[in-house]
Amino acid sequence: MRLFFFFLFAALVNFALPGSADMVPADEPLSLEPVGHVGKSGGQEISGLVKSRLHNNVFWAINDSGHPAALVPLNPQGDVVSGRMIPVPGARNIDWESLAADRSGKLYICDVGNNFSRRKELQIYVLDEPSPDSSSASRPEVLRIRYPDQQNTSAPKLIHDCEAAFIYRKKLYLLTKRLSDAATALYRLDSGNINTVNTLTHITTYPIGGYVTGADISPDQKMLAVLTYQSLWILYDFKNDDFFTGKKKVIPLKGAGQIESIAFTSAGNLMLINESDNEIFTVSLDM
Repeated sequence: MRLFFFFLFAALVNFALPGSADMVPADEPLSLEPVGHVGKSGGQEISGLVKSRLHNNVFWAINDSGHPAALVPLNPQGDVVSGRMIPVPGARNIDWESLAADRSGKLYICDVGNNFSRRKELQIYVLDEPSPDSSSASRPEVLRIRYPDQQNTSAPKLIHDCEAAFIYRKKLYLLTKRLSDAATALYRLDSGNINTVNTLTHITTYPIGGYVTGADISPDQKMLAVLTYQSLWILYDFKNDDFFTGKKKVIPLKGAGQIESIAFTSAGNLMLINESDNEIFTVSLDM
C-alpha cells in the first residue's frame, strides 16, 4: 500500500506501543542504512519477500497492485537474477501484499490487500518455486479465502486489510493491518479446498500499537518477526501458535521509510525492503 495511505489514516489511531504487562521495554531506535537496491527490472513497489527454499542466495519478491502478476528473483544485493520478472500464468494482481514459502518449495502469493475492508473474498495463489531463470512460473492453484468475522455491511470496519503472511507447521497464517485501532488479528488457513471459499480461523487479536506491514518466521520456526510502520517485533519462546503469549523484543526503526517486506536470511538475520524506494536493509538480531 502506497505511502499516502499512511498519512490518510495515521490520524485515526494512536501509534503508541501497547502497555500490556507482557510487553518487554522497547530497545533504543535502530538507524538503518541501505545495503542494496532493487532495480527497475524488478518493479517499483516491492510488497512481499521470502527466501527461496530451493535455490541458494535467491529471494522471491512480488510487487503491489498496478504491477504484473509476476515473481521477482533477487540476489541479496537486490539484483534481478534473471534480469526480468517471471509471469505467473492465470493469476491477477488485484492487491498482492505478502509472500510465504513452505519447506517443500511451495510459494504462497497472498492477494489479500483490502485497504477499505470492502473485499469479501480474497485469494492465495499456491505454486512450485520456478527456476530463477525461467520464462514462466507454473500455473498456480487458487485458494479463495474469507474472514469469519467480516460482515456484509455498506460501512465496514477497517480491520480486514492484510500485508503479512507466513508458514508455520505447514499452515498459512495471516496477520491483519487494522486501520481502525492499530491492533493486529492472527488468522490461520486450516483448509485448502480449491472448489469453495475457505473460511479462515481466528486465533487471537493483539494490541500491537501500529500497522502491521510484513512478517516472517525463522528457519527453525522459533522466532516470528513482525513489522509495523514504526517497529520490528521479535516474538519467541511461544508455545504452538500462541505467538503473542511468549516473549517479545521490540526494536523501533528509523531512517528506512515505509518498510513492507521482511525475510529471514538465517536464524538471526533479516532482510528488509522499503516500498517507497525499493531499498534493501539488513538487521542482525542480538538474542
